[in-house]
Order: sequence, then C-alpha cells, then structure tokens
Amino acid sequence: MAPFVSTEKATRLCVTADRDSFDSSFIRSWSLEGFDVRYLPLVKDKKAFIHDLEGIKTGLSVSESYAIIGFGEAAAVCLEHFLHSPNTSKLCALIAYYPTRIIDPELAYPSSVRVLVHFAAQDVTVVYPSTGRAHKSQREVRRITSAMGTGDRLSVAYQAYVYSGYLPGFAEKDSKQYNHISAQLAWSRSLKALQLAFHREVDLEAVWDEAQQARYFSSKPGSSVGCYTGDETPYVTCQPTAQGASGGTDLRRFYENNFGGNAPTSMRLRLLSRTAGADRVVEELYMSFKHSQEMPWILPGVAPTDKQVEVILISIVRFIGGKISSENVYWDQASVLCQVGLLDPGHVPQGVQGVQRIPVTGKEEARTVLSSST
Repeated sequence: MAPFVSTEKATRLCVTADRDSFDSSFIRSWSLEGFDVRYLPLVKDKKAFIHDLEGIKTGLSVSESYAIIGFGEAAAVCLEHFLHSPNTSKLCALIAYYPTRIIDPELAYPSSVRVLVHFAAQDVTVVYPSTGRAHKSQREVRRITSAMGTGDRLSVAYQAYVYSGYLPGFAEKDSKQYNHISAQLAWSRSLKALQLAFHREVDLEAVWDEAQQARYFSSKPGSSVGCYTGDETPYVTCQPTAQGASGGTDLRRFYENNFGGNAPTSMRLRLLSRTAGADRVVEELYMSFKHSQEMPWILPGVAPTDKQVEVILISIVRFIGGKISSENVYWDQASVLCQVGLLDPGHVPQGVQGVQRIPVTGKEEARTVLSSST
C-alpha cells in the first residue's frame, strides 16, 4: 500500500476489498471530498492483512484518526478485528459494504468507532463468539432481504441498512450489479458517517446561495455555472416539463436564456424551508410572477398570458467535492396550468363517470403552504 500524504489535519481513509484493484471512480470520489485515500487489497493471508490494517495509523498525531471502508470478505475481516477495543486505536469509523460475515449483531462496537454497514439482498454468516471453554463459537446463515421502514434500516447494535433487491456489487460502477440509486443512497450515508467521525463541517448552503444569487439576482445568470463541478457532467432537470441542461456550456446557455434579464421583473421568491445533508440540499421555495413573457422552463411553448402565478418549487441539489453536480426541481404543473387558463378543473373529460371536478387547485395550493410556514 502506498504511503499516506501528510496534511495539516489528516483525514486518512483506507478502502479495502478482496481483489488487486478497485473501482477507481469510487476512490476518486472520496479524494474529491478531501480525504487522503489509499487502497489496501486483501490478497494475502489474513494475518498479513491485519498487519497492514494496523499500519494505516502510522504517522498520525495524537489528535488525528483514520477510517476504513471495506467490501465483501475484507469488510468481514475488519468487522471481526475492530470489534475489540485494543484494536481500535485512532480508528474513528468503519464502513462495511455487503460483508460476507458479521459477528453477533447484538454486540456493540467500541463507542469511539462509528460503524455503518450496507447489506445487499444476500446471505450472511452470523458468528456467535464462544462464551467460555465449554461453549464453542456458533455460526448460522441468515438471508437478509428487507428491514424497517422505507429506509430499510436494520434493528441491530450499530447503524445498518439493507438495499432490497440488489446484489453485492451494487455500489461499484465497474460491477455488473451496479445500481445508481442504491449506490448514491449508500454514498450519502457513508459520507455523513465520515463527516461526523472526523468532525468535519461542510457548508453546502453557502455554495447553493452563491448559485441562487447568480441565477435570480444578477445580470449574468450563466455565472452560476462556476458553482458546478467540473469532475462530473453536472445537470439540472425541471421534472414537470423535462426542461434543463447538462454540461457546463449548455447549463450556462440555459440559465442565460431563462433567468436574469430574461426572467419576468415581477418574479418574487421566498425561502420556506431548507435542509442541508452530507451531500445534498433540499429547498422549498415560494415563487410568484406575472406570465408576461415566455418562460420555457416552466411553461414551454406557451405564449405570455399575463396571468399571475404562485407556485411552490422543491429543489433537490446534490454536491460532490463541495460543488453542485445535479439539481432536480419539482412543482405542481397542474396548478400552474390552472392559473394561466390552460386547465379548467370544472371540465371533466367526456366518458369519465362519477367525477364532478378534476382534483387540482390554483393559487390556493401555494398560499396554503405559505400561510402554514409563517
């Protein structure tokens, strides 16, 4: 394993799995988040592997620590080894993806170590340690398929989730089992765990506010592209209308054509709520405007109607390395269409029985949310 780089405050991270090389995009993503990442393969015997694990902390100062992300059999070995306090010196977090084996899930890890386990839909060998000379350790194979709530959280002594319906490999882009949604969900949970373990505070709101300032309140809305990542292909999608753009050039054109001087001067915005997570900002925004000019992002192909519109926008913004990588925007398009006169709730299509009125509303929807937020 290559030596770690000395930094002002080490955020040393070791990724380990049971093969010679690993998904380079996974390792690069952690580097973009500011971690000093190295890969340790489990290709030798277990004793040599444990020796290499113990060597990760070499050179760390009194106040510094390290973390491990393990996959498969390597994750199982780590979960076994670091269950015991003497082995956890300077280890602040242990994250395991689809371990092949776990120790009795009722046993808690040392409080100094933040443990997070991502299970695929898989068979896992559960080992129950011996309780004395007369009792040998016992093993049983459990099938893990689902857990509690929509988040599929397991009720065990540490933080653990099941990714139902997906096989081991779902978090690795170079695997046939890769699943983007499950991989992103596990990534967010892992990033949050490491941010907490290393006591790192990341101000994603500042980046998002800078982008919003350029988009809505400056004469150069295209400059908001400077807040987007250059390490992936960033994109914005207005889900109800399928409008948006991807890549720096198209994003700049999209913002310049739709915002700034090309937005109605009547547009007003009010932030209702905002939640910032490890790699996402979720925002609830009240918007009002007079439809005095074409607005392709919200009313594509619709000539100005001079109607007043009030709508709630929900933005889910993802970040990587402190830069925006994607933005998905949602709103009630039926409400917008009602307000500009393109949808009449009282006009029920012929042949539909038992319906007196289409269940949609106009301004009342946004005003209800606005009043409940004050």
